[in-house]
Amino acid sequence: MARFFVEKIGIKLDPHKFKKFNDLGFIITEKILIKLQKLSHLYFHFYEEMTQNEISLANISKDDVILHIGSGPIPTTSILLAKKVGAQVTSIDNNLHSVKQAIYCVKEAGVADKVQIKYADANSFPADKFDVIIISHGTRAYKELLQHISQSMKDDARVIFRTSSSPTGEIAKEDLFIKDMFKMDKIVKQKKNALLISILLKKEK
Repeated sequence: MARFFVEKIGIKLDPHKFKKFNDLGFIITEKILIKLQKLSHLYFHFYEEMTQNEISLANISKDDVILHIGSGPIPTTSILLAKKVGAQVTSIDNNLHSVKQAIYCVKEAGVADKVQIKYADANSFPADKFDVIIISHGTRAYKELLQHISQSMKDDARVIFRTSSSPTGEIAKEDLFIKDMFKMDKIVKQKKNALLISILLKKEK
């Protein structure tokens, strides 16, 4: 039912109004699933295609040092990256309760040696030590965050920004400001969420 709504009805909505609804849905889902561990595999299944697409999009390898911003209580992306490519991932969130739950999830997933969870403010967190930076779609005040990253990231770093698209699958007009901060490389559309896209950004030279 949720997938039908996203694919058939959600695509007709304004992308940024839908983004708020979508983000709220993910937050509620994570809070429920963290208490129902036996169902959490369904959430991982939803994220698996997205993460695999982004691995290909940014050519992520085990040699990359990754920063994941907005991990939430179930740091699915970070866990999948550690398992799929064996990379070292630092996952941050500004909600202390979510951080504590995320640490538990990482231990349960058996990747505590690969994934480090931190309580931190992304707008001031050092970005210059990472090869890949992934920004979750539920991240608030992302314009300021992208500005911070564009000014502090490594010259050859890759940024993956998850956001809602226009109905045609392109970048929404509300996000066009990104072109003033970064070089936009590629966009990949996620099949399991009709309005969710991942944009590969590189430093403007």
